[in-house]
Formats: sequence, C-alpha cells, structure tokens
Amino acid sequence: MAGHKYAQVRDHLLRRVRDLPVGDRLPAEGVLCDEYDVSRITLRRAVDELVQDGYLVREHGRGTFVSHPRYNLKHRERFVNEVTGFHTQLTRQGHTVSSRVTVQRRERAGARLGAALGVSPATPVVRLERLRSVNGVVHHLAESYVEEDRFPDVLTADFTDTSLYAYLRARHDVLLVRNEIVVALHRCDAREAGLLGVAEETPLLLATSCVFEPGRKPVIFGTSKLLPDTAELSFDIVADAE
Repeated sequence: MAGHKYAQVRDHLLRRVRDLPVGDRLPAEGVLCDEYDVSRITLRRAVDELVQDGYLVREHGRGTFVSHPRYNLKHRERFVNEVTGFHTQLTRQGHTVSSRVTVQRRERAGARLGAALGVSPATPVVRLERLRSVNGVVHHLAESYVEEDRFPDVLTADFTDTSLYAYLRARHDVLLVRNEIVVALHRCDAREAGLLGVAEETPLLLATSCVFEPGRKPVIFGTSKLLPDTAELSFDIVADAE
C-alpha cells in the first residue's frame, strides 16, 4: 500500500537526517526515489512532513538540507493511512514518551460507550487513563476503553512505557486499520486541571476517537485532552498514489 510505503520512507529518512550535521544536503529526488523504490509523489510526501517538522529545509534552486527541528515543545500527532498512536509516532521521531496511569479499572459500558463499541450498556469494559509526557513535559490526558471479556489483561498490564495500540498488537494480534476522530474544544474541570498543571476552565483540544479492526469492528474508544501550547493534531487527506 502507498500509505505504508510512504510511512516507511518517512521514518527511514528521519533516522537518517538525525545522524547528519545541520547544513548537509540530501541526495537528489531521483536518487532517493531509486534508493527507496518509490514514486516521486510518495517521496515528496515523506520529505514534506520532515520539512513541516523542521528536520529539513528546501532552498529553491539548491536542494533540500538538514535543519534544526522547529518543534522543541510542540509535538504533533498525525492521522494518515496507518493507525499507530501517539506513543509510536513520537518515539519514531526520537522523543521520550512516558505515561503515568491515573485510572485502570473495570466499569459498565453504559449507553454512549456501548453504542461506540457495539456492545450492550451492561458489558464490562476496562477504563485506562494515562497522563502522558514528552521529554519530561506533560502533554495530554488520554482515556481509552476496551471490552474486558476480550482483553482482560489490560486491567493489570503496565502501560508506563508502552502504548495500548502496541500492547494489543503484541499480545492479542489485533490489527488496527481505521481511526474515526472528532476534534472539539473542551474546558477542563478541576481534576483534569490538577493533573495537567493548568487552571480550571483552561481550553484544551479534545480528540474523541474510535479505532477499528478489519470488518469495521470497533476495538478502542477513547479521548485525548491536549494542551494547545505543547500539542497539535495533523490530518493528511490524500488519494492513493501507487
């Protein structure tokens, strides 16, 4: 798939440029296309993201050069063609992501969550809430729900240094293929403010998501409450190029 190939090229290029001194020029576009065996469209998408994040800079008539990353404090989560999750995306970029689990317990699904997961309101679910930090700086509050009957070990697993997505892939062989997201503004309550270290009623970015496996079976329902000063969401809407 083109999206998968583009992500592989982006991640390899990122590792490559992080080992190069600032000011080094990348090989010509045609050379890189041959090296990665991809089209120019796929390569440009990968390079464009590294330019957006400040790892590369284009100079008209001269080429593309290694630069200092712009996002020292602001960290971006992308939603494009692959369902990976925040932890994996930021780790790929070389950041250190850690989580403090604040809630990990059994609850009844209730009407809204039951509808999202396609289960009865009486179905037991595991609620997992984490306060997530990037490079030691608090970034957002994440809350996820999964069916307890299917994933009972989520109730006791350690999520300090791993993501729920990666855990489900590794332990349950779950393939996540679709993430439906709604973004809104949210004013934090007293508890959320205390965890995030901000004033009550501070506006946050609220991303509500439902993640699916093949056949449109919902697996994870969750929310991320993000601090706008240190977080942003990026959506790429593209046609299949290859």
